[in-house]
Amino acid sequence: MTTQALLKKLKPEEIAEIETAFKEFDKDDNGSITAEEMHECLRRSHVSHDNSEVSQVIKHMDINRDGNVSYDEYLNYMAHIYTGQPFIPAPESKKKAKK
Repeated sequence: MTTQALLKKLKPEEIAEIETAFKEFDKDDNGSITAEEMHECLRRSHVSHDNSEVSQVIKHMDINRDGNVSYDEYLNYMAHIYTGQPFIPAPESKKKAKK
């Protein structure tokens, strides 16, 4: 199912919730989330985690494999979560093939 099809299934308040959460993570307001920003947000929220868990989550959401999670990547991932659809990240070899 495409991201657009998933987004049509979300209620406006769910999209607003996803956007608010993204902004909480994106503290430097540059449009992407780094592992450090995610770690810091989870620490502030008193959510128990370790750096390897954060790295795994970032890697899972980071479709273009640039090391950061853009709003579109985050929205795509969260749309899958909210709708109960499995999220299958792009294979790592795709970026390598483009080089």
